[in-house]
Amino acid sequence: MKKEFLSKIFYSLLFVGMISIVSCSDDDTMEPPTMPTCSDGVMNGDETGVDCGGSCQPCEDGMEMLGRRTELFVTNNTDGNITKYSITGDSLVTLVTPSSAAEGIYYDATADVVVQASRSALQLEAYSDASTLMSGSTVSPTYTSSADMESPRELAVSGSTYVVADNGSNLFFVYENSGSGFTLMNTVEVPFPVWGITFKGDDLYAVVDTTGDLAVFYNFLSNVTDGILRPSKRVTIEGIVRTHGLVYNGSDDVMVLTDIGDAANTTDDGGFHVISDFSSKFDALSDGELLPVGMQVRVAGPSTLMGNPIDVAYDSEEDIVYISEIGNGKVLGFSAIGSGGDLTPSFNKDLPTASSIYFSSDETDGDTGMSTDNAMTRLYVTSTANGNVSVYDGSGMLVKTVITASTATEGIYYNAMQDALIQASRSGNMLEYYGSFAAVTDLATIVTDFSGNADLMSPREIAVSGNKVVVADNGMDKFYVYEYDGNGFTLMNTLDLGFNVWGITFMGKDLLAVVDNTSDLAIFNNFLANFTMDGAITPDKQITVEGIVRTHGIDYSEADDVLVMTDIGDAADANTDGGFQVTQNFSTKIADIMDGGTLSLTEQTRVAGGSTLMGNPIDVAYDHKTKTIFIAEIGNGKVLGFADALNITGDVAPSVSNDLASASSLYLYNN
Repeated sequence: MKKEFLSKIFYSLLFVGMISIVSCSDDDTMEPPTMPTCSDGVMNGDETGVDCGGSCQPCEDGMEMLGRRTELFVTNNTDGNITKYSITGDSLVTLVTPSSAAEGIYYDATADVVVQASRSALQLEAYSDASTLMSGSTVSPTYTSSADMESPRELAVSGSTYVVADNGSNLFFVYENSGSGFTLMNTVEVPFPVWGITFKGDDLYAVVDTTGDLAVFYNFLSNVTDGILRPSKRVTIEGIVRTHGLVYNGSDDVMVLTDIGDAANTTDDGGFHVISDFSSKFDALSDGELLPVGMQVRVAGPSTLMGNPIDVAYDSEEDIVYISEIGNGKVLGFSAIGSGGDLTPSFNKDLPTASSIYFSSDETDGDTGMSTDNAMTRLYVTSTANGNVSVYDGSGMLVKTVITASTATEGIYYNAMQDALIQASRSGNMLEYYGSFAAVTDLATIVTDFSGNADLMSPREIAVSGNKVVVADNGMDKFYVYEYDGNGFTLMNTLDLGFNVWGITFMGKDLLAVVDNTSDLAIFNNFLANFTMDGAITPDKQITVEGIVRTHGIDYSEADDVLVMTDIGDAADANTDGGFQVTQNFSTKIADIMDGGTLSLTEQTRVAGGSTLMGNPIDVAYDHKTKTIFIAEIGNGKVLGFADALNITGDVAPSVSNDLASASSLYLYNN
């Protein structure tokens, strides 16, 4: 135990009880006393814990409820009953509710009210005096919400605000709990499939169902409104196939996510990931980046009994993870997790179709930690004129210029976790790694910490996922795939494309690549997993982007689901005929287009014309926070910014214009 508790609490309670009995008037009408048993879920009689000790069976491991209240509340989709496990008291209480299926549960210990989301009644249900109810009691809700929902899943609570994730139409229902009723305050449209949600301070974290992604809505309670609300950031949690449940604890700064694996396999391919020091790791990631599996602890394997771990709870006092395992019908607990692996659960109870789970104790209730407040935006720009790196803030103002070892560069990325800059040197035909980059001062000269081999011929853009770097080389029409650590780059694969390549970007696990000399876009599904052997590869889909003459630059925003592509027009005109095109709700639109099809201009917006100062917009970056598009304009030697980028069309003057000779590649770090 992390904390010691005194048994004198018991004697204090006993003394108070004796005073209460003496103070009763002789005129009071007394109900017949309930005979204490060893299975009523209440500590009465001569017990020293709940249904254990005294004349009952001994309490497990000598742990008694006198010291610490530790309760698991679990819903299920078989009968809608609420199951409460007292961990230290080793007891079980089942409350029979009017629902036939439920998911999403929360216990307010102060009010002694348990709330669940009924999947049969499609409403929130509050049950009062939860601690006094005996096992097998048939209970009716003290109050409910209106029947607003379609397919409620998880429930997250902050103060009196109750948020339900509904994956029927991918909505958040936001209620205010007055203590006697629920009032629907907002219905939020979420632009991805939802399931598990949890609060971290005022920030709401949500799993992206059918993926291994995690999204966050910063300052959710301040920004919530009816209609579409897009996440502040969306990142991929490496190693997870499909995530469902999540929980955060502020004291330990731990986030735990479940992985159900293949949804068709409900028996043995599940697991969970523990992310310690969560704030520093997640906050360092830019939108669309990946949290490496090496920075997590994974528990999975046949001994775990996890096939479809649908939800998770966490006891920060004992560092125990609790799982509701719907596939195998179990409630599981894992202690001594250490480095993870195929662990045997230390807590194992049968519960058919166990769905949502909530852990409650006096030490952990309400421990949601702090909101994130250290967001930063930086734009990193290369040049083919001198190899310098220019750094701008989110408003487009120059912060510093750094002189690198190259004389011409293209392709750039900043790793905040390692505080390292990676760029593709066109003069050295290699990747270069510069550590401790944030501390470098303006006009300072830096040397590489390490470089790759001179494998390249004409490197253009780079795309990074975790510790993998993909280089698009249009001299060889190839992808070079590297792996890097703190000591060097290792060439993993050389892939022949069969077309001229330039700009590339990741969209989750998929790699998007422009087909140079055309207006085409090529898509390679699950790129790093599917293309692991040297040789020729073929895109899973190649489409034409209507309206573009010749494309070069590309950027995708996971948070806003926005794709931006540049159009250099006629390569001989480097000064006046450039532009860019924006596709909103891109993932939906691209899913509907077959291989060889066309993304019509009516599905996009286009900015081009003399006022834009674009002649050869070679690269692009999109800031989802300010809805600003930044352009590296190599023809006119400028770094341009266009505000309100999702609403502008036509010949629009830039809101930002900085001179930079031979501006080439852009990378926007935006955490």
